[in-house]
Amino acid sequence: MTLYKKSVLSLILLTGSFAYAQGPTKEDSLAKEKTTVAFNDKGLQFRKGDHFLMTFRFRTQLRAAYLSRLDDEKAVGFEAQVRRMRLRFEGYLISPKLEYKLQLGFANRDMDLESGAPQIVRDAVFYYKPGKQWSFGFGQTKLPGNRERVNSSGELQMPDRSIANNRFTVDRDFGVFIDKDFEIKNHVVQLRTAISSGDGRGQLATVKGLAYTGRIEYMPLGYFKNKGDYFEGDLDFEETPKLSFGFTYSKNFKANRTGGQLGKPMVSAYDDEEELLANIRTIMADAVLKYQGWAFLGEYYDRKVDAFSVADFSTRPDDKLIFLKMPAGIAVNLQGSKLVTRKDEISVRYTHITPHAALLPYQYKLRTKAIGYSHYFNKHKFKLQGYIGLDDRMGRSEELDDPFENRLTCMFQVEIGI
Repeated sequence: MTLYKKSVLSLILLTGSFAYAQGPTKEDSLAKEKTTVAFNDKGLQFRKGDHFLMTFRFRTQLRAAYLSRLDDEKAVGFEAQVRRMRLRFEGYLISPKLEYKLQLGFANRDMDLESGAPQIVRDAVFYYKPGKQWSFGFGQTKLPGNRERVNSSGELQMPDRSIANNRFTVDRDFGVFIDKDFEIKNHVVQLRTAISSGDGRGQLATVKGLAYTGRIEYMPLGYFKNKGDYFEGDLDFEETPKLSFGFTYSKNFKANRTGGQLGKPMVSAYDDEEELLANIRTIMADAVLKYQGWAFLGEYYDRKVDAFSVADFSTRPDDKLIFLKMPAGIAVNLQGSKLVTRKDEISVRYTHITPHAALLPYQYKLRTKAIGYSHYFNKHKFKLQGYIGLDDRMGRSEELDDPFENRLTCMFQVEIGI
């Protein structure tokens, strides 16, 4: 054997020995990890070691309703619809510290059609969570607003949220989200902050101003079971009283939609290419108490709108009227409930909205008194719900059309999900 052949053979043997001594690489280990599939209370889960997790969930709400104006026997209406139909994917990539959440909505009222185009994407957000106490998010998801809004619509004790939430909430937006939790003995303080576009879901226009939202929550008696401060009803029958207080402040600069992140885009009545802009300030405070099947929720809202985009309203009264009809004022929402069995719950609601004094000629006072019933087959994931509500519009003026009093609303809803 020549010296050259001996050198090549020695190099091959040396390389093989080195590779054998090294063992499998990290990439090899990842490739060999098996994907496991499990179905549990969190949904359908696909997992690959500690490097990948995807949890899939779906839910739908099927609703039938009867609406009758008691001051007009001929004004009777019926509603039958798929109120919500959503798919949700969440988990982590590479590391449990790198989380994602995706949610799609396909029902008509899920798509925010007032924005001008169907918005199928509800959530598309990425989180970095370096530890239990910190969370950094980037993408589109719910702002840290009032408790009723942050509660999932699938975890309500009535078929839908209150009229106060519908008028004054801050909704989903695209931005940066930073959260921090503090634990001092049995006391818990949670801080939630966001800097976002202010324009709501899926907007294509250039952002003219940003929205700044901050929320603080205080739980003096410790954590709720299973994060029960963010689902309605005491389905876990808290063994000791649990209490949470929340306060949110949001300022949306140069908003173009009537509700900030929600509502119709505002366009001048005199120039259809001119967008009308407003600064919207929203304050929200809430509290929730749960104990042995009892649950109480209280919320307070205060919204102010500053219009500045038209210099002289005296020559453009129709533009002024657009601002005067934007939701602004104060509201109170109160709810209470009792689980009469482990699966049957009775709930009541009282909501009142009062526009600011300058807006009373252009907006109604609103009030709802309601009672609800829920039967839980599998907590909020599979339930039947009934609702009877008396809705009042108060305030008659030449500027207001079609005033009514005492509208009766009856709903039946089935929620199905995993």
